[in-house]
Amino acid sequence: MKLFVEIAFVFLILTSNSSIAQEENISFETKKPIVRFLRIYGEKSETEPPIIVINDERTTSSSGLSSNKIVIEFDVFATVPPNLFARFVHCSYDWKEDENIFINEATANRTSNIFWESAPIHSKYYSFRGKITIPNEQVKFKYSGNWKVKLYDYSDPENVIAEGRFFVVNQIVSTEMRFYSDFYKPKRNVTASAYDIEVLVYERKSMKLIETHLHSVVLYRNNRWYEPFYISATSKPSGFYTNLSFSTSIFGFLSGGKVFRIDGIPAENGYRVLDLTNLAQFPAMNIPIRLPLSDYRRRGSYLEPDDDGAMITTFVTPNYDDYLYIEFTLDPEGWETTNDVFLVGSFNNWIPTREWQMYYDEKERLFKLRQWVRRARHNYMYATGNFDESGNIENLSFEEFEGNTVTSGHTFLAFVYYRNPGFGGYDEIVGFARANYFSAGR
Repeated sequence: MKLFVEIAFVFLILTSNSSIAQEENISFETKKPIVRFLRIYGEKSETEPPIIVINDERTTSSSGLSSNKIVIEFDVFATVPPNLFARFVHCSYDWKEDENIFINEATANRTSNIFWESAPIHSKYYSFRGKITIPNEQVKFKYSGNWKVKLYDYSDPENVIAEGRFFVVNQIVSTEMRFYSDFYKPKRNVTASAYDIEVLVYERKSMKLIETHLHSVVLYRNNRWYEPFYISATSKPSGFYTNLSFSTSIFGFLSGGKVFRIDGIPAENGYRVLDLTNLAQFPAMNIPIRLPLSDYRRRGSYLEPDDDGAMITTFVTPNYDDYLYIEFTLDPEGWETTNDVFLVGSFNNWIPTREWQMYYDEKERLFKLRQWVRRARHNYMYATGNFDESGNIENLSFEEFEGNTVTSGHTFLAFVYYRNPGFGGYDEIVGFARANYFSAGR
């Protein structure tokens, strides 16, 4: 019976493609390498965050992370093995690149030490997979803070072909997180569950940090490194695409515990799960594969445990570690939305772009999207938003199709920023903590 179901499913894939209206828009002819996808994770596990831990005479405690190194992994389409190098750029707490030549040494912070693997022989979407593990013999990090990796082609060293974000942490202060249940004002008719989060920062007596220089705490949901929640004593940067504003406050002193608080962060929902690791259900082919069932609106519930936003490739063998051309369908159940609809998840680093915008098929009354997705177990959600005049997304929200529930259990990571006056001043990360509503003190 199981074999019959799997054969029937493959037949459905092959016969349903003629009804799909969206056209493939991926180029497979190029003279220059194209980076299809880049991700960064801890060296010991792809579920670990992209954090490098460093130590000096000021370090006071352990970060609690299983990895002290990170892996930068990127898939490249090229007709010949690519000749790439990577540069590493230190940034401020809000990801502005530092123009400090002492911190960002152009010659020191770079590497071409890339381990290359060929794609599976049947692969159409990418040709080679590169991996960089850092720190390594060529690159070591003296300064904590926000960092970007930028990839370049040696034949065109002025143009960035891909970039990603990671963090370097030096645990100088003690950091704790506390969660409190609260409510917010949703734009849609969903449960108003929200979190108030406090981050407590304690200084070791011997450190003598300058009180006013410990200026910000930035929160992220795990694996969603482009959605910061800022709690800052400096000029507050804007959040990521959101249509919500958050009340923040800072009080107390380092000697007795300085508190950074943010109120009303939506709890959201557990992530949807797409498992492409089953070869019988998702055979290796370069034609569109329509998922057997459409997704529906969720009203505060989810069916299976997620992976906290991570991509999991553990059970994918090298011969089938490829990309599949997937068609996603979302049934709005007769409701109309005035916003654009986007698909975000571990397959695109949780970044909504035009390439991941869905279109509405009036004949089938479904939102649809075709995209290349790496064979893995993925977490994802549907978002709504709009493009502004500059082509940037604004008013991003997950309420309409995902609902909201305090039981979502997302892990939050807190980074504590201190303005080091050395070398003309730069932001370093002196504290780190991670927790969720069910594990943190309340």
